[in-house]
Amino acid sequence: MGKPRKEPSPEQLEALRRKIREWRETRKVPGSMPEEIWSAAAVLARKFGVCPMARALTLDYAALRKRAEMVPESGLVKPTFVQLPATVVPTTPPPTTIEISARDGSRMLIHLESGHGTEAASIVAAFLGSRG
Repeated sequence: MGKPRKEPSPEQLEALRRKIREWRETRKVPGSMPEEIWSAAAVLARKFGVCPMARALTLDYAALRKRAEMVPESGLVKPTFVQLPATVVPTTPPPTTIEISARDGSRMLIHLESGHGTEAASIVAAFLGSRG
């Protein structure tokens, strides 16, 4: 648990004390304290220390410690395992297709494999030059 870092505000502590006192005074049958109250006490115990909060709230130390251990320190749930989908990185880029249409309606398709695009410019110039 570590050492308490600082004191809770009097408002926080008094509000929770009041809830606990009201629950104790109004319950008709013996039983567990409502989860809402335990959760609030566990958050304070995690933040300010189990022993000081158990004394201040007049709660059982062992029960409060057990609940405080279940509260994440940052307030966020820390995942223990995250599975990400595998991504396949292609070793070569996919082939490229170039479609060219001349004014007279003739068309040319060029399929280029990766690394073989340097001769495409001269082919396009020849096609467009001959069709004008």
